[in-house]
Amino acid sequence: MTYHEAIDFLYTETKSFEETGGDAYKPGLERVEALLSLFGNPHKALRTIHVAGTNGKGSVSSLIASVLQASGYKVGLFTSPHLVDFRERIRVNGEMIPEVEVTAFVERIAHAVRSRKVEPSFFELTTAMAFDYFQKRGTDYAVIETGMGGRLDSTNVITPLVSVITNVSMDHTRYLGNTLEKIAYEKAGIIKPSVPVVLGRSKEPEVRNVVEETAGRLSSPLVLADRKQEVTMYFMSDNVYRLSTIHFGNLTLPLIGIYQIENAVTTLETILLLREAGLEIPQEAVREGFVRVREQGLRARLEVIREKDPRVITDSGHNPGSWVYLAGYLNDLVKERPVVCILGFSEDKDIRKVLDLLPRDLPIIFTNAHTARAKNATELRRLAEDLGFKKCTDIEDISSAYIYALDMDKGAGDFTIFVGGSFYLVGEFLRLIETK
Repeated sequence: MTYHEAIDFLYTETKSFEETGGDAYKPGLERVEALLSLFGNPHKALRTIHVAGTNGKGSVSSLIASVLQASGYKVGLFTSPHLVDFRERIRVNGEMIPEVEVTAFVERIAHAVRSRKVEPSFFELTTAMAFDYFQKRGTDYAVIETGMGGRLDSTNVITPLVSVITNVSMDHTRYLGNTLEKIAYEKAGIIKPSVPVVLGRSKEPEVRNVVEETAGRLSSPLVLADRKQEVTMYFMSDNVYRLSTIHFGNLTLPLIGIYQIENAVTTLETILLLREAGLEIPQEAVREGFVRVREQGLRARLEVIREKDPRVITDSGHNPGSWVYLAGYLNDLVKERPVVCILGFSEDKDIRKVLDLLPRDLPIIFTNAHTARAKNATELRRLAEDLGFKKCTDIEDISSAYIYALDMDKGAGDFTIFVGGSFYLVGEFLRLIETK
């Protein structure tokens, strides 16, 4: 079996969430437990940190992994979804899982899947692959990001050193519930008895109450990161944040967007708990880990793809919670220079709520990713026009949309193209850019 045949197997012999518009979502732990038993339950040999949340969990997971690596540990990192290469999901010390390891795993499990001995989803297979690979590589610690929710997520078979919930907002309501309380209940499902938990944002009482009740019932010490005031001051300089902190001195964070301050605070409180658990994490390692976080493969978090003529920025924020911050960023940006947006969204998102955050005279090119979950570009344009947007068009192909954007505002000086709205659209855009 070749690597490409192995990837085809993952997508064709199972059903992926993105391919089916969500119909392949399989809540519950029975299938992944049966799958892991075929590999000797590798997850039970791992020391882990478990990260859930609506937004920010990828950034927090990468920051924790980077700090642990800078402390001298061999660190596994499991995130999802991928943007360009499937192997982005599974890393050890920042390096993607080799193609040969993906192929070997699929070869080992192919017969069991085809004979229906096990019937895992795409994500369950990917989760098992990560645990198996981390054990084989002898990782000291593994940072595990949930896929969706927490309580019934296939990653929720571990007992971590620390559980982290970055924040909770409205997303995936079809599967997790249509209120903050219901979604918080699912996220809080990663809390384990007597295992410390960090809640990154506690300002919503509906969320805080659920997490506090769950932690109290399980005798799990709870840290409300945003109440600890670890970061005493921050400012932007040279496209990085400079942070002053209580326990870690001055830090440099090369991730732009004000929401990254919240992610940094959540990470630092997690590091303090890991220190209490006995991990040696020097202050210098925290500084180095923050500076080198992008080496963990973290992408599309207000990532600058091109510096000028025009400047091109992309972000994978895909729900109203993330767009509260992104809209603020774009509103500030348009005061400095013209901005053109290329946007596409998944069908199940609250698109109207996202668009309501944007200025009505912002030029927008609507497009759609090649996935069953994508909202049609023409329908997006019509929705925007109904909301009062005055400068929008639709171009279904991201390549054509990008060429169209590059031709806009010529002669008017430098401008910015922003690409976002969907993980899948951003992934297609990055593949387009990197294959040119």
